Amino acid sequence: MSESLDIRIDHIVVPTSGYTAVNLQEQVDEIIRRHGLLKGIITLYPNDQCCFVVLTEYEPGLMHDLEQLLDRIEAEVRCCVAEALYGKDASLPVDNGETCQGIFKHPVLIDVSGIEGEKKVVVVLEGVFNRD
Repeated sequence: MSESLDIRIDHIVVPTSGYTAVNLQEQVDEIIRRHGLLKGIITLYPNDQCCFVVLTEYEPGLMHDLEQLLDRIEAEVRCCVAEALYGKDASLPVDNGETCQGIFKHPVLIDVSGIEGEKKVVVVLEGVFNRD
């Protein structure tokens, strides 16, 4: 039996304070389970202009240091500088239905918009899916 590749799209909606970091690992794991992605890649892309997804260690001290770094940048250009430093999206390999980024790395949504509300992350799943 040959394996065929497929692409599926889903979304994560995250309420934020407008200046925060949110660990998305649980939501990503749920989407992988729900779609039955066995092996492939998952890409997370936030729609909002001043939001980014990075793979990082979600540790309070590191998040505090990141916040201090961003606080030093003028609010008018913070979004542009943050995007240049961190990129916009993140991709994770998936094998046997689980992400393979390492035990300490997590997909984290960083919001520097200054606007409280729901932020949307587009999730693109590419690979081999369970056919059950």
